[in-house]
Amino acid sequence: MMHTLGINRPILVKLHSSWDRRAAVSGSYKLASTAGLERVYISPDEPLETRRRRTLNRIVKKALDQGKRVTVANGAVSVNDCIVFILDRGYVHSNG
Repeated sequence: MMHTLGINRPILVKLHSSWDRRAAVSGSYKLASTAGLERVYISPDEPLETRRRRTLNRIVKKALDQGKRVTVANGAVSVNDCIVFILDRGYVHSNG
């Protein structure tokens, strides 16, 4: 992660082979024991659908933990009767 203006941003690295990818990801646990890199992590990229499904699950869990009313129908997450996320499009932004 690169620290810019208080925001951590992911860095995408393209490797030559899947073997290189495996080597980088399998050795990434060593970062946690290196001074200054404790909060840096490496994870393989996932397809957009997988990332959105993970985001949907995270939104549902967080809202339920906060005691909010959550419904999921046809890939859309509603929190307290307001649609906040749709699998096909991502977050729903309101103009209010």
